[in-house]
Amino acid sequence: MITSRHHSLQSFLGALAVSCLLVFSVTAAKAMGSGGSDIEDAELAIEEGDFEAAADLLRTVLEDDPDNADAYNYLAYSQRNMGQTDEAMENYARALELDPEHKGALEYQGELYLKLGNKAGADANLARLGALCPRGCDEHEVLQAAIERFKDGNLSWTPSFRRRTTGE
Repeated sequence: MITSRHHSLQSFLGALAVSCLLVFSVTAAKAMGSGGSDIEDAELAIEEGDFEAAADLLRTVLEDDPDNADAYNYLAYSQRNMGQTDEAMENYARALELDPEHKGALEYQGELYLKLGNKAGADANLARLGALCPRGCDEHEVLQAAIERFKDGNLSWTPSFRRRTTGE
């Protein structure tokens, strides 16, 4: 009887050790950036300001999923922050072609319009966000504040970044 309990305890402790090892391995892999999808890793790279790495990851996402509006939006965001404004504008347009109600792309494209001195384009995106968010939303508020700063001649803000907003 004692031997049986001893074997049961050993089996339990062995299984517990294996479970702990698996949890540790998955946690460590995620901490190193290899545990998530390419788009999740791209989000982390963007948050860390590594726009080149994010762009590379997003191009990989788009090879596998060419209709991913989020990936086009994030790629454009990365390109905008690397000074590649023409490419960014093309990719915001592609994101909005795939998802005309993509609030993140509307906000970020509006910020790019301001960077390029096109207040009318930013105002048009703000109007679209207003129609999509009749009770208000973060994207509308952030773009509206950016337009106010633009009118005041202050374009020295850091562009905002929020993770995916489609489907909300």
